[in-house]
Amino acid sequence: MKEIKDVSKLTYTHVQGGQFRWITVSTIMLALGTILHAVSPSVAGVTPNWTIATYCVAINLTRPTLRQSLGIGLVAALINVFTSKSALPYGNLISEPLGAFTCAVLVHYISNLKIGRLNVMPILSAFISTVASGGAFITCLYLVLGLPSNVYWNAMWPLVLMVSLCNAVVAPFLYIPAQKLLARQTVKGQELTDSSDHSDLHIVPSVKAPIVIEHMSYRYGNQTQYAVKDINLVVNEGDFLVITGPAGCGKSTICMAMAGAVPKFYGGTMEGMVFINGKAVTQLEIPDVADDIGIVLADYDTQLVTMTVAEEVAFALENRGYTAEAIQERTAIVLEQVGLTGLEDRNVYSLSGGQRQRLAIASVLAVNPSILVLDEPTSSLDPEGTEELYRLVGSLNRDHGITVVVIDHDLHAVLPYANRMVLIDGGELKIDSSVEDVLSYMYDTNTYVDALPSLFVTYKSLAAKGIDLDTPWLSLASAQSSLMKGER
Repeated sequence: MKEIKDVSKLTYTHVQGGQFRWITVSTIMLALGTILHAVSPSVAGVTPNWTIATYCVAINLTRPTLRQSLGIGLVAALINVFTSKSALPYGNLISEPLGAFTCAVLVHYISNLKIGRLNVMPILSAFISTVASGGAFITCLYLVLGLPSNVYWNAMWPLVLMVSLCNAVVAPFLYIPAQKLLARQTVKGQELTDSSDHSDLHIVPSVKAPIVIEHMSYRYGNQTQYAVKDINLVVNEGDFLVITGPAGCGKSTICMAMAGAVPKFYGGTMEGMVFINGKAVTQLEIPDVADDIGIVLADYDTQLVTMTVAEEVAFALENRGYTAEAIQERTAIVLEQVGLTGLEDRNVYSLSGGQRQRLAIASVLAVNPSILVLDEPTSSLDPEGTEELYRLVGSLNRDHGITVVVIDHDLHAVLPYANRMVLIDGGELKIDSSVEDVLSYMYDTNTYVDALPSLFVTYKSLAAKGIDLDTPWLSLASAQSSLMKGER
């Protein structure tokens, strides 16, 4: 196993949809083909074979292996068996896999066939695949039903050729929009492909901490611009870290990197590395990361999936195989932690917004993560709900030892609980220091000053006028304490 000492040289690329993308795209296209088959009118008794046309488009887009293409053809055959009104529907079990296989051979061995800027492979593959599939189907009819030879040659084959021409005409009209919506991600015309999972590498962080981000740069999908650039950040055990910055600066990208969703869910290219409890995130799957880190999103309602409060907390535990007794015990503990004891049987959507936010936190605390990450948690809460939320999160950090990372732009309520603060601007980490130092940096450099709490702005203004104040005003309590000391 090769040991990596300089993670800044590491690059990891993941195409959204991953190794099973061919299944997703072919399913979408076959569903479209089934709908078009049901509604498409015939012209002079001839209509395109939408099933063949759509799976040809899917194979052109995803380039599955020959074996995978046979699977696509078999699914197409089963669809036709149940929807076809032909005299021999089971002939599709031979014809459709043959058509899909033929398309895959063409795509693999005659790739990038263009006339000018026009990619002719969808046209050519749709025509030849329809000839192969249609020819196999009518041959089955001819042999099984004992049809006359003149009908086979003079009626059935001309019909197959006409349908093949129809498919060649409609294929590019399906391919062009599908390519825009479903094609593989590219950067500067180069197709992205998945890189190694780093399973053959020994990667360790430079320091020991729950979360270590070293030289991480990341760009989404087919973007050429980096969302974040050369981020170095250590989250120590017991920290209450606030990450702030303007909209679009890369805060949420860093949050998703901590969860392993960047790049393994969103796709794209990551340089450097993120470590979770000493493990490289590229060597972990997202569910593995979830054992250590609980993520609460801004749209917390999307995380609630059951009907009652108790069921919501139990859901994660059931998925991990906890016993009924353990589920009941753990549910009671986390509901007490978030202040929802007594509401176990309440319908989730009868709760207030703040209570649902607490329930979302409870559902991730259920599996006992050591780190809690909240991405814009107060975006849909009123001021009172915001205050309650941060009192809860502060208590989880202080009384239960949970390491907390909060990504937020609304700072006034969270700062009294934070011991560290990070400012991100333009995808770069500008400063990582104490709350006072970061706020002072923002004030002095005129960076994202709209987010500065009004009390702190007042404190800096008074200090600039030569008024000596004992402590920075990070909260109303600290301002009152400072003024009372000044009076003495």
